[in-house]
Amino acid sequence: MYKSILLGVDTQLKNDKALAEISKLAGEDTVVRILNTIGQQDVQASVKSGVNLETLKQKRHNGLEKTRQTLDEYGIKYEEEIVRGNAKEELVKRANSGEFEIVVLSNRKADNRQKFVLGSVSHKVAKRARIPVLIVK
Repeated sequence: MYKSILLGVDTQLKNDKALAEISKLAGEDTVVRILNTIGQQDVQASVKSGVNLETLKQKRHNGLEKTRQTLDEYGIKYEEEIVRGNAKEELVKRANSGEFEIVVLSNRKADNRQKFVLGSVSHKVAKRARIPVLIVK
């Protein structure tokens, strides 16, 4: 059982399967850090539409409600962190901080052309993290 799990969450993806896997990895003392990253494009778009960063963070917090509820149902303790930055960089930075034992991610279904040109968050994290990474389809 892992004591400290980093869960990268995109509010646009369903995380049910990743959360089910976390329930198998978690023990009584496990704490899951839910990490959601607000990218530069989202920040710029929200500023242009008159929405400030704190309001955007609150919307993301609201979007994580189902994730928090599911962890509550599993009886797993969690912390939530919503940060501004690049998702790949923020996940790798935290994964390599020594604070976590494993990273759990849902895999976004990008078409092959996009993956080749842009890369995917899960691929970059798996490649650069120094701890185990579980990518859930």
